[in-house]
Amino acid sequence: MSLADAWALRGETPSLPDGPPYSCAGLNGWAGVAFEMPPGDPRIAAIHNGESSTSAPLDNLQGAARYWEDHPDWMAFLEPESPLHRDKLIERALYLRQWEPHLPAGCRVLDLGGGIGRFTTWLLERGCEVELIDPDLRSLWRAVNSAVNLPGALDVHWTTGERMPELEPVDVVIACEVLCYVEDPKTVLRNLLRVLRPGGMLLISVEARWGWAMAADAQPGTIDGFFTGNVHVPGDVWVRTYTEDDFRALLAPLQLVTLQPSHYALSGPFELASGPLPLTEALALEDRLRAHPVSRPLNRAWMACARKLG
Repeated sequence: MSLADAWALRGETPSLPDGPPYSCAGLNGWAGVAFEMPPGDPRIAAIHNGESSTSAPLDNLQGAARYWEDHPDWMAFLEPESPLHRDKLIERALYLRQWEPHLPAGCRVLDLGGGIGRFTTWLLERGCEVELIDPDLRSLWRAVNSAVNLPGALDVHWTTGERMPELEPVDVVIACEVLCYVEDPKTVLRNLLRVLRPGGMLLISVEARWGWAMAADAQPGTIDGFFTGNVHVPGDVWVRTYTEDDFRALLAPLQLVTLQPSHYALSGPFELASGPLPLTEALALEDRLRAHPVSRPLNRAWMACARKLG
């Protein structure tokens, strides 16, 4: 389930440079190529082929497959013409303000659930080696396409966090908005720690308990999730939300360096009231919402930096 195992759906399969991971300067032939590869988790192949999910968390993949068909311009948000392009880059900047000090140029990173490459492309531009894991094959196609000719090196894996491949140790793991969507977060965390070298950093975020219900994208009929912690729209989305205590308990095996609420001014509970914001104003509003005693508990997400002990 590496790019070495992939084959083009049309035409001849492009060659690869030495690796893995593979120098992005040598991936020219993969630009625009849709490919297949062996799945690391057979459940995701079934959903990719149009079958129903076998567990509620996998409903997220069913939703993603439908969105790729109905709204590909929204899903491919790294493209400048995408309606989401600007907002997604600002959201990335909100994370990187906390995470960038732990991402030195040239480091080796596992981007779990990295999708189309929101963080992977940023890392590759800084000469990093990136192992990208995602359960959505369409997203991996676009991640490889976006990586072509960037300075770093990349390999991609079509699987889940519960069934991760064997990888060489990495310096940093990014799990951005991932462990709130998985079936077994403790198993996924153990798998991440298995790959992360001693002293390495886990950069992680999860959906928070309260703020999502007041966001513009909250779906009708999901209010029970405000009380139970799990938000479920069958065949579309499943989310496990976290209180601060929940998140701290999940990260207990690591040394917690920072933990902060994020209010996601562009897609959180204050989205409509704030309106469109440039980056500097979005960052300033994030600070104000975090500091105010009323708005602080209404965060949309939690984000943390945690170190693996030796």
